[in-house]
Amino acid sequence: MKSNTLNNDFLMIAKTMHGLEDVLIEELKVIGAKNIKKGKRAIEFYGNQTILYKSNVCLRTALRILKPISTFNIKNQLDLYNEVKKIKWEKIISINDTFLINSTVNNSNLFNHSQYVSQKIKDAIVDQFREKYGRRPSINKFTPTIQINAYLSGNKCQISLDSSGNSLHKRGYRVQKGNAPINEVLAAGIILLSDWDQKLIFRDPMCGSGTIIIEANMIYNNIAPNIKREKFGFMNWNDFDNDLLNNIKFNLKQEEKNITQIIEGFDNHFGAISSSRTNIRKAQINNDIKLKRFNFFKQKNLVEKRHVVFNPPYGERLKIFDEKFYEDMGNILKKFYSDSNIWIITSDLENIKKIGLKSSKKIQLFNGSLECYLFKYEIYEGSKKKDKKI
Repeated sequence: MKSNTLNNDFLMIAKTMHGLEDVLIEELKVIGAKNIKKGKRAIEFYGNQTILYKSNVCLRTALRILKPISTFNIKNQLDLYNEVKKIKWEKIISINDTFLINSTVNNSNLFNHSQYVSQKIKDAIVDQFREKYGRRPSINKFTPTIQINAYLSGNKCQISLDSSGNSLHKRGYRVQKGNAPINEVLAAGIILLSDWDQKLIFRDPMCGSGTIIIEANMIYNNIAPNIKREKFGFMNWNDFDNDLLNNIKFNLKQEEKNITQIIEGFDNHFGAISSSRTNIRKAQINNDIKLKRFNFFKQKNLVEKRHVVFNPPYGERLKIFDEKFYEDMGNILKKFYSDSNIWIITSDLENIKKIGLKSSKKIQLFNGSLECYLFKYEIYEGSKKKDKKI
């Protein structure tokens, strides 16, 4: 692989989830990325090796950071093999490396199966090594040292190196997942979309295994989401600069806050509170999260102004047994959460209408393959009298 100097900018692609593209763009601006271009679930940008490392450590709403190494057009299946074989793979992969190819096919008349694309790319790579060295590096489906990404759209193919390795949503703290966990990247994205005024106490009244409150704590304290991560894909590249990575992490640690802000996580289930506590401990974050077993529907006292974000069950992975669930939830919000901002993510568009409040924002997102919407409700005195349409 060609060594990168700190002043030599190159193209990168940050993969993300639908609906989080604009949030990711703002994050990229903060770390110094250049020439940022929005795509569908992906953002192109330019930067040097420092930006590559920082994008993996710092970005809360990125799933992977790819470094394209070749882009070409193909007219037939043999073209794919030949173009891939032109790449000087010995500069990227050594005989002792293991590698894995992940392919995505979109709108192609030449290929209809991503695994076949991966197979053709693998053949080109190993044939190049056999012809030159008489032997070849091996495939490893579980812990490869080098991960290769292929994206084929129409007749255009882009081959990239995956600098992240494991998906960046795997922060390492969620050792207990609960029944219906929310992806860490999605949780962080929801919080950033919600424009949290950090003077307000943050509350998740149905916190489950604690993902949302942990991400909120890291956002408040300016803790880079993957600063404690020990392995990234780029660490196996032959231009890896360990001193540069350590220096980046050192500087990020200096920028963390030491100001206490209470973040509240409530849930009605002992198991959820226990899971949250375990995950908070694993995350090694500041001990300013208030956890409490509490039944949201038995609220008796007026809540002081809060920024409320939660992921209630919506009948998919976690069943709802009470037909009045959303109606009762709306009544509690109207009665006890006056002057608060409420953000709810759900895929249950029929039952959410029963909440009896008019949303001021509605943002389409995806929780895995499940289409969801993030609703904002501004609760104030007299909300009951307002239009109840979503």
